[in-house]
Amino acid sequence: MDIREMAHGLQPELLVLRRDFHAHPELGLEEFRTTGKIADVMEKLQIPYRLTEPTGLIADLRGTRGESGRCVLLRADIDALPVQEETGLPFASERPGVMHACGHDTHAAMLLGAASILSRLRDRFAGTVRFVFQPAEEIGKGADLMIAQGAADGADMGMAIHIFGTYGAHQVDITPGPAAAATDFFTIELTGKSCHGAHPHAGVDATYAAASVLVQLQTMVSREFPPADPVVVTVGSLHSGTKNNIVSGRAVMEGSCRSFSREVWERIPAVLERIVTETAAALRCEAKVTFDRLTRPLICDEEACRILREAVNRVLPGGGLWRADGASPGGEDFAAFGDRIPITWLKLGGASPYPQHSGKVCFDESVLEDGAAYYAQFAVDALEALRRQS
Repeated sequence: MDIREMAHGLQPELLVLRRDFHAHPELGLEEFRTTGKIADVMEKLQIPYRLTEPTGLIADLRGTRGESGRCVLLRADIDALPVQEETGLPFASERPGVMHACGHDTHAAMLLGAASILSRLRDRFAGTVRFVFQPAEEIGKGADLMIAQGAADGADMGMAIHIFGTYGAHQVDITPGPAAAATDFFTIELTGKSCHGAHPHAGVDATYAAASVLVQLQTMVSREFPPADPVVVTVGSLHSGTKNNIVSGRAVMEGSCRSFSREVWERIPAVLERIVTETAAALRCEAKVTFDRLTRPLICDEEACRILREAVNRVLPGGGLWRADGASPGGEDFAAFGDRIPITWLKLGGASPYPQHSGKVCFDESVLEDGAAYYAQFAVDALEALRRQS
C-alpha cells in the first residue's frame, strides 16, 4: 500500500480529529487540551514525544531502514483566533469568541495523519522524522519559543503546510525564495498642543501632523526601497481629537508593514522612524514610534522546494492542480525555522466560500488526506535525498 492509499484510509480518523480540534479551539499559549489530545495520539502510535512549555509537543520517529544521523522536521501550528464562529456547523466552536478561523485545526489533523502513516513505514526510511506541533503562530511567538526549546536542534530540513481557503480544493502551490511576508506592527504617538479651533496658531495640531505622517509613510513604498522588492504599509487606525472646535493635542496611529526580503525587513524600523519623527518635527510635534516585529520573511530553500514538488507529484500525479501565485502577503512564523535550517512551505487549497479569519470560514475537509500524504511523502523523500548527500 502506498502513502496516498494509506492517507485515504485514514480520512475518517482525520475527520474526527479535525472536528474535535475545531469544536475545542484554544488561543496561543493556551493550547493545553489540544496538546493533550496530540499526546494521546502519539502514545497510541508509540512515538516518543516531549511536551514544550507552556504548550506544544515535539515527537521524534526513528526509521529502521539503516543508520543515519539525518533529521527532517514537519511542523503544524495548533492555535486558534479570537473570532466568534458563525458557520452553524454541527462541530462548531464550543467556546464563545474563539474559533479555528485560519485552519490550524486542519494542520494538526494532517500532521497526526502523517505520523500514523510514517509509524507504519519505519522500515522505509533511515533517519528521524520530527513532528513539531507548534503553539502561538497567530501571535508570532510560537516558532521562536519552540526553537528555544530545541525544536530545530539536529534537524537538516523542514516543511510546513498551510491551508488556503482562496484556492480550490486540492490545489497546491510551492514558492521557492520569498514565500510569505514579514509582518511588523507599529504604533505612532504624536504630541502637539491643544487649543481652541478659532485660534489654531496658539496650538500645535496633532491631527494635521498625523495626516501628513500618514501620507509620507507611503514614500516607503515608492521611494525608499527597490520597486522589485515590494513593501506594503498600512495605517489601519488613527484616533485624534475630542471635539469639532478644538485643535487636537494628541494623535495615535496604528498600522503594519509587510516585506519579502531580509535586507528590506531589517531596514524598515529605521526608515519608518525617520519619516515619522522628521515629518512630525516639521509641524512642531513630538513623535514616539513603537515597533513590534511579528514575523520574519519566509524564505524557502530551492532544494527543499524541489523535493517537496516531486513528493506532491508522487501523491497527486498529473500536475493539473498546480498554481503559481508566488509569495503570500500574509505573515507566517514558520519563517523563524528558516534561520536555522532549509525549509519549504506548501499552500494547500481548502475551497472556503468565506475568507480566513472570518467567523464563517469553512474548509473542504476532503483535503485532510492530501495534507497527511504530502507531509509523509516529503519526509521519506527528504530523508533519502539527505542520505545520498552524506
